[in-house]
Amino acid sequence: MAVAVAISIDLHLRLSSQVSPIWQTLSEYVYGYLSPGSTAAPLFGAMCLALGLGSLALLGGIAKAHRSGYESVLVLLGVWCAGLFVLALVPVDPEGQARSLAGQIHNYAALTAFLALPAAAWALTRPGRARCPWEPRRTTIRRLSVASFAAVVIVLGGFVWTMLTGPSHQEVTLGLFERLLFAVDLTLLATMVRPLLSDR
Repeated sequence: MAVAVAISIDLHLRLSSQVSPIWQTLSEYVYGYLSPGSTAAPLFGAMCLALGLGSLALLGGIAKAHRSGYESVLVLLGVWCAGLFVLALVPVDPEGQARSLAGQIHNYAALTAFLALPAAAWALTRPGRARCPWEPRRTTIRRLSVASFAAVVIVLGGFVWTMLTGPSHQEVTLGLFERLLFAVDLTLLATMVRPLLSDR
C-alpha cells in the first residue's frame, strides 16, 4: 500500500503539467508522458497492482483470523482486489474519444471496486461480534465508509452529468473528488490493517 501511495505522489508531481488533478481522473495518467516515447501507463498499472496486492494481504489477514461471520467481508474485499487488477490491465478511454468495450470494462470495474471496499469495511464492523479486533476503531471505520460512499456518489453523478451534457458542460470537478475518494479509501485500508498489525 505504501508503494501505491509513493507511485501516486510521483505521478502527480511528474505529470502535473499534463494531467489536471482537478478535472481529470487518476486513470488518465496512462496517457501522460514521463519522457518522449515513454508513457506513464506501466507506472499507473504498477500503482493499481501494488494497492491490489496490499489489499489482498489484508484479505488474507482477515481470513487467517478464523472468525465466523466474515465471509461477506472476504467476498467484498475480493471484489475490490479484482477491480484493482482490472484497472491495472484495462485502460480508460482517452478523453474526448468514443466509448470502447475496454473503456466500459474499466469504468464498471472502478465503480464496482470503489463500492465494494466501503461495503466490506461496514460489514467488518458489524456490531455484536464478540472480541472483534476492529471494535476499538469501529466508529472511525464506519465514518470513513460513509465518506467513501458519498465520494463515489458524487463522482458517479459527475460522470453521468458529463455523459448527458458533454465535456464542455462539466460542472463537477471529477478529478478532485476522485482523488478525495482515493485518499479516503487509503485511510480506510490503513485503519482496517492496523488491528492485524497490533495482534502480531
